[in-house]
Amino acid sequence: MNTFNNENPAVSAEPYKDKPWFKIDNAATLYAAARRKNWTRTFRTAVVLDSKIDPVILQKALEDTAKRFPFFCVQLRDGMFWSYFERIDEVPKIVPDNNYPYRSIDLGDNKQPCFRITYGENRIALEGFHSMTDGGGANVLLSTLVARYFELKGVEFEYDEYAIRSTANEPQECEARDDYYTYGDTTRGAQNPPRVSVHIGENNALPGYASLIHGICRVDDLKAAAKKYSLTITEYLTAILILTYFNTEEHDKKPISVSVPIDLRKRFESRTLRNFCFMTDVSFDPGDRDEITFEEICNSIRGKLAEKASTENLHDAISANVSAASNPVLKIVPYFIKKLFLKNTYEKVQHTYTAFFSNLGEFSFPQEIAKHITRIEACLGCTPYQHFGCASASVNGVFTFTFTSGNRDTEKQKFFFRFLSSDGVPLRIESNDRNRG
Repeated sequence: MNTFNNENPAVSAEPYKDKPWFKIDNAATLYAAARRKNWTRTFRTAVVLDSKIDPVILQKALEDTAKRFPFFCVQLRDGMFWSYFERIDEVPKIVPDNNYPYRSIDLGDNKQPCFRITYGENRIALEGFHSMTDGGGANVLLSTLVARYFELKGVEFEYDEYAIRSTANEPQECEARDDYYTYGDTTRGAQNPPRVSVHIGENNALPGYASLIHGICRVDDLKAAAKKYSLTITEYLTAILILTYFNTEEHDKKPISVSVPIDLRKRFESRTLRNFCFMTDVSFDPGDRDEITFEEICNSIRGKLAEKASTENLHDAISANVSAASNPVLKIVPYFIKKLFLKNTYEKVQHTYTAFFSNLGEFSFPQEIAKHITRIEACLGCTPYQHFGCASASVNGVFTFTFTSGNRDTEKQKFFFRFLSSDGVPLRIESNDRNRG
């Protein structure tokens, strides 16, 4: 239950007031400012089906879904004091999938929104610019699209109106709201970006290259392995990532820190589909030792995510963020100056993490649809500062862990999956790159 407001505006059913433009949310300001000519912070989520995709039906499903979520059909614009989103009238078009996915989103295209829907033989994928939404919002967009696709194919089911929202209903105001401000306290003091020294991996990215390597296993096997160490699945995989970095790169006697996003929606009873997550970290300091054990890492990080994810701690954290953005002096500074400051802030934050890992958790579909879904793939795009991304998602008891990388070296992926397999988790490995050198 939300303990910071006497009334919870997030559950109201007030119709969305169609706007030609609106402010980007608190988290999106950094992604917008940090973008480069040939790079935007992107993510990808894909649903793999048991049958071939019908592109005609998928296009119709996208048109209906776009009408249900008009606040996603936008392009980013730079204003005098802030960047903002502007509605576009063009109907989004599906596009064939690419061998090297999660390409940069074209933010100068007046005919396509800040996301694209791609399709392959049996795969429907959403690739989006992070200023538009986070993993939680993207899940609802993609799940609703997939549900509408099956509905148009004649499958009958009931919508739950949380994870999947009927395209027959009207958009709601609470879905487009910036809930950082709804639940954050702007009177709290702002915090400076953390100044910590952590191990940063080498970045030898190749232009236009995007490697995806999927490790596919059963959720029950993963739970059993994590339980041996009294860890959650997210903690367990994070611990293996820390061990992976320690063993596959030259150790520079600095802490290894993994950034993990926390979805704030359920904790604050929010229905927003814009960014509403908080980035926290799980760190391990090996000191000057040449060898460490997996059990040491587990003992060090156990319970840390739960502690940081308490409602009180999260409220304090988002309050600090909105306080900084609400500074009256900052509001009157021209955007081209603010943009330099925000880009510098984003770069500093990026250098406080060794790796990024986003676990989107279990996707929920009605049984009539779920039986046609083979797996979910979540992919976290690389950045100019980090060539390596890790994400995971599950459905129907099938868990998929995906490494994204901008170079051809696969030592980390091999170490990670070999450890997982040796720890009692049977795996199937798939990759988009058949010409790996």
